Amino acid sequence: MDQEKLKKLIAKYQASMEYYHDANNGYNETSCRDEYINPLLECFGWDVKNEAGKLPQYREVVVERTSNENERPDYTLTLNGISKMFVEAKKPSVNIGVEINPTRQIRKYGWNAKHKIGILTNFEYMLIYDTTFKPNANDSVDTALFRKYKFSEYVEKYDEIYELISKENVYNGKYDEFAESYFQNINRYKTQIDEVFLKLMNSWRLELGKYLYNEGGKYKNIDILNDTVQAFINQLIFIRICEDRELPLLAKLQEIVNDKNILQEKLSNVFNKVDKRYNSGLFKGSNPIMDVQSDIILQMIVSLYYPKSPYLFHVIEPSILGKIYEMFLTEQLKISSDNSDIVLEKKGEYIYKSVVSTPTEVVKYMVKKTLTEICMNRTPKEVLDLRIADIACGSGVFLEEAYQFLIDNVLEWYEKNEPSHLIELSNGRKKLPLKEKKDILTNCIYGVDIDIHAVEVSKFSMLLKLLEDENEATVCEELPILPDLSKNILHGNSLVERSDLPSQCTLDQVLDIAPFEWGKIEKFDAILGNPPYVKTEDMIALSGNIEFSIYKKKYKSAFKQFDKYFLFVERALSLLKKEGMLCYIIPNKFYKIPAGQELRRLVCKKVSSLDDFGALQLFPDKTIYSSIINIYNGEISAFKYSNVESLASIWNGQEIMNIELSNDKLTQEPWALTSNIEYMNLLERLERNSKPLGDVCRIFNGIETSSERASKFSKKKEVYWFADSSIIEEDDEFIVVNKFEKKYRIEKKILKPYFKPTKKSEKGMTTYSRLHTNKRIIFPYDLDGKLISDEQMKTEYPCCYQYLLDCYDRLVPKILNNGVGRDVPDADEHTWYKYGRTQALTAFINTPKLIVRVLSKIPMYAYDFDDMIIASGGTAGYCAIAELAEDGYALEFIQAWLEHPNTEKYFEMLGSDFENDFIARGTYLLKKLPILEIDFNNKIQKKMYNLVVMNTRRIYEINARLDNVEDKRTKSILEKEKNELVISIEKLISRFYQQDFRC
Repeated sequence: MDQEKLKKLIAKYQASMEYYHDANNGYNETSCRDEYINPLLECFGWDVKNEAGKLPQYREVVVERTSNENERPDYTLTLNGISKMFVEAKKPSVNIGVEINPTRQIRKYGWNAKHKIGILTNFEYMLIYDTTFKPNANDSVDTALFRKYKFSEYVEKYDEIYELISKENVYNGKYDEFAESYFQNINRYKTQIDEVFLKLMNSWRLELGKYLYNEGGKYKNIDILNDTVQAFINQLIFIRICEDRELPLLAKLQEIVNDKNILQEKLSNVFNKVDKRYNSGLFKGSNPIMDVQSDIILQMIVSLYYPKSPYLFHVIEPSILGKIYEMFLTEQLKISSDNSDIVLEKKGEYIYKSVVSTPTEVVKYMVKKTLTEICMNRTPKEVLDLRIADIACGSGVFLEEAYQFLIDNVLEWYEKNEPSHLIELSNGRKKLPLKEKKDILTNCIYGVDIDIHAVEVSKFSMLLKLLEDENEATVCEELPILPDLSKNILHGNSLVERSDLPSQCTLDQVLDIAPFEWGKIEKFDAILGNPPYVKTEDMIALSGNIEFSIYKKKYKSAFKQFDKYFLFVERALSLLKKEGMLCYIIPNKFYKIPAGQELRRLVCKKVSSLDDFGALQLFPDKTIYSSIINIYNGEISAFKYSNVESLASIWNGQEIMNIELSNDKLTQEPWALTSNIEYMNLLERLERNSKPLGDVCRIFNGIETSSERASKFSKKKEVYWFADSSIIEEDDEFIVVNKFEKKYRIEKKILKPYFKPTKKSEKGMTTYSRLHTNKRIIFPYDLDGKLISDEQMKTEYPCCYQYLLDCYDRLVPKILNNGVGRDVPDADEHTWYKYGRTQALTAFINTPKLIVRVLSKIPMYAYDFDDMIIASGGTAGYCAIAELAEDGYALEFIQAWLEHPNTEKYFEMLGSDFENDFIARGTYLLKKLPILEIDFNNKIQKKMYNLVVMNTRRIYEINARLDNVEDKRTKSILEKEKNELVISIEKLISRFYQQDFRC
């Protein structure tokens, strides 16, 4: 239907094309937009006229009605109010394929908004530009041209154009997927606005810092220098933004650079006037204008204007500026090591934690999810009673979106109840009076951060957000224009109060820790954010022993190897009003790992919803497995769980598919969660009649020699084990190996088969494969798992002992070598060759076992007939399972239980998520896996159990035959029988899972 409409539109244009081309006929841009470009966009699904009746802030297409000196794009195509691409319209008589100004316009618009593409059209042609490249003054119309279509091609190439610009693809996520894959290029990234503007700000910072430091006086104090430089940069940017938004100023910066001899005086005058008019605190105190060379200030100002700069500050979204500042905050000016210069270096805390900018769509989703119910049915006056906070606010991105949500909520109330109260903008959108926006900001929005510069940036960001949609006419009656946010955005350590500090703390220690007094702060209705993720060991390095000991003493969640975000969840909960709501985006491992036990205990009966993103990646250039958790400060009986399989539902603002589960399912134990309700019910029935696998068998890790980890050599670093490729001779008693450019004889009696797959063929083994290995390992232990003494080694295994002696430098324990070498506890001069970890060694001696591959897409629980030693190594290694008692569960049954798809679902739920669908199955989860408690007195259960064991053993027999069979016919018959046995075993285990014991 859209294509038929498009055909008619093209025919109509074709018939009158000559008339449109003649500029004398007066066919203007407005007529072209109404008659052709609006319908053209509608043909690709865009609701230009808002026939769906969406609120102004959520319109699909924002259309600018008028033009002025600081033009905005003619059309903004949005995803629920988030701009995704601009369309710039021209009349047909404008030759957009030749004239440079229209091209320059659309590229600047798109680049400043950090869009991937921008559309320039006069209907006769549609030019689609790649707007990820920084526009330059000498660019041609073909620079960054991505696609070009003539109106006569619109129908023929409809599908191609549809893929690029349609509303459907923007809303279902396909546009973002295409844009990310096509435009993912590091050189292109370096020309995008955030990178370019950050580079500019850092160049200013360094140049100003060096100059002022050399001036001496107070600027020799590095803290004062950093404060002064940041404040001055903020002041210049603020004035430049006010200019582009047509807000009142004494003069434009560009107008005062003509006479550099009095530049400082003129700029100082502008700053003073702005301070009086806006009174925001941004211009308080002394500034360095009179202390800086006019040439430096001149170049800073010039670099903010075309042609030196492509910046359009009325187009740059506050969220983009916020993300630029997030990166800006990671560094600071420092005095060089020789005290001769000023350098720019990463701040200490950012060595141990990543700066992760939460995508705007995710922030909006979290804010909407949290505040919708809180704001429901509130009048504008009642909204002013709400208190919303981010207690690690950084540059203020969450506070900006929370503030915008409150504004939109109040706007919606007025639209329904008192529309005349609102002020209409040129693009048809409406806004609140500035006074009301100020009241919402100062009454409702609060933030805290330990970085004083983040506090200043957050204030700055919130003031810019307040000024959004304002102009000289809308602010003329407000004096001062801006509020003071010194009581809203505060400096301090949200996790530590003054009373937590030990009495012997020095003043410098107090200043470093920066305790924050929460006692005087009223509690909050909602807390949102993305708290810092910092591992235990990094916390100690970053915070020091005093602060870390406070964490351990003060916070219940500071359990085992806890992460800093655990503490922020606990702290935030304590700051909520009764029935308040917490919403954090945090790694999803908290609900699975042992260290999360106490955090789970704290929140388990308060969880309102949990969105688990699994292995989906939300943050560019970071591998973080994320979840969004909403916690209600009060007990609730049920929560909503969603396993998010596509980011499109977040990007397009749709309700994510979820299931409602009882909070009784959540305890301090790892949470078994899935959106598969049928499987959840199956697990629930099983758990009533099951035992943990760790109660019915022995589960242990592989060995850890520590030699590979400690070696500094890049090749042939393994000492203890040998692959067949390094064995050059072999007889009944010895092998001869070529190691470290020398030949060694090794006694075979001290060797064991070693399972450490390194080849593709070895790594492809599955549960019912016959295990094989091409490696052997020196095992210097007796049948009781005790280390063979050095005297016995010299007597019984002299060749092996000599080889180990030759490798002493590679094997020497740290304890014997001034802290350099292998990590071998309790080693001495007689036991230096022992393994790094000696637990469970007897389990590798005459003990049948299953070998478990910890991390893989396809599970492997294979029976070991050869008494192999297995390699450990965290998620990259192996662990093992042995029978606990002779009358317990047979390994064959345990193997079948583990191999079953329902067991794999369990590990998918509780195992750590990894990219490419890899699942972790470590000892911690294996021990907790529920296995049905079989009633061996029940004839049917016993018969089914015995059949599983018998069929599994039959598979082992077939595997042994297959090793020695070469003819295709026999192989085919054996493999067919094996496959049938595997299927029959799975069906039997399915019945055990379902507890179906009918005849």
